[in-house]
Amino acid sequence: MIRAVLAGLVLVGCSSSSSPDQPVPDDASADAAVERVEDPCPEVAVCPEAGEPTRGSGLVPLDRCAFPLGAAVTSSAPLIDAFPLPRLTIAELATDLNRTAEAVTAGEVPGSAPGIRSAFRWQAGDVSVPYWIPQGITGSFDGHATGLVDGHKLVLVSWYYERELEPDSTAEKGVRIAIVDVTDPANLRYRFALLVEPTGTPDAPSFKSVPVHAGGLAWIGDRLYIPVTGSGFRVFDLSRILHVDTIDDLIGRGADGTYAAHGYEYAIPQIEQITDQGVCAPVFSFVSFDATSQPPSLVTGEYSSTSTGGRLYRWPLAASGALVVTTRDRTIPEAVYAMAESHVQGAVSNDGVWWLSSSRPAAGAGELVRAREGGTSTTLGWGDSPEDLAFDPQRGSVWSLSEVVDARYVYEVARTSIAP
Repeated sequence: MIRAVLAGLVLVGCSSSSSPDQPVPDDASADAAVERVEDPCPEVAVCPEAGEPTRGSGLVPLDRCAFPLGAAVTSSAPLIDAFPLPRLTIAELATDLNRTAEAVTAGEVPGSAPGIRSAFRWQAGDVSVPYWIPQGITGSFDGHATGLVDGHKLVLVSWYYERELEPDSTAEKGVRIAIVDVTDPANLRYRFALLVEPTGTPDAPSFKSVPVHAGGLAWIGDRLYIPVTGSGFRVFDLSRILHVDTIDDLIGRGADGTYAAHGYEYAIPQIEQITDQGVCAPVFSFVSFDATSQPPSLVTGEYSSTSTGGRLYRWPLAASGALVVTTRDRTIPEAVYAMAESHVQGAVSNDGVWWLSSSRPAAGAGELVRAREGGTSTTLGWGDSPEDLAFDPQRGSVWSLSEVVDARYVYEVARTSIAP
């Protein structure tokens, strides 16, 4: 997994959707005042290093004051407003799903993940396409307090594009998001939408693809957080998804004024780009949401295939769904740890327990590491070639997925089967 950096300050400009159960208030707009908290930390000149913790020794605390995130925020709200295209919410898009996933039994999921409650496999073509690769996962269980959007339970999965694996490709197509309705296991439907970055001017708006790895996802209100390797974080607007004019394999505004999104009918526009300016340069590969921390937080972490010193971060969230900003215009993590594990592809925490998905074992096998601060870690079985993790509080489940061609599954594991 390519490593990615999470950073951010206030995330504004996403309009509120019609769903009454989302945690973001109706006044979360570009004009809403930013409430800052007192900055708790002095300047720290030297970045702390954990070295190489012994594998399995548990989370090693680091000085959180050494990792403030200063951020440059660029908003695309005026360009989104200018597109001459129909706009719809994620709930409306979920009524127009055009592909079918196949429910499978626990025994059909490669690997040894315990307590699988439900699982599915992508339809033919998507399960075997080499140049679109699944990575991150989130769902309406993150985005909405009830876990539902207009009565439907949705799972979102990011797929990044490998141009060199598609013969005769002439463009970098970026990232697509699968929107999957998992409400009825007997009728699993989904559709892809392309992530796009608005460009041009309000008089002639266009957009381009978003060439990032998208190793994790977190859906909070109308915001979809995606980490970006080495530079920061992108936020996409799930309340103003664009319905484009044509399914031609082109991108943006054509000479005739019509819009295309590399063959997809829908494009999810970037609302903000947040660029980290911290001196310690924390590196982030994945992101998840923890509603049980105080305050609720984004969890991010660093992938490394060679070191056990990769770090985990817990970033506090304001009630709006934006990161908490201090009086010194920066965000201070609530906690920072060295993981004492390598090859970590995703992490979630719930009520003080952490789970890390690792692709360290040989021959494509995966493992799940359960950890706490101040204690040793426990290694459990997991699915083969694992990627990101997400926690479903309504069902008490951890969701994950696999990426290997012809063995691409999404599965849900009961918390009780992996709990202490």
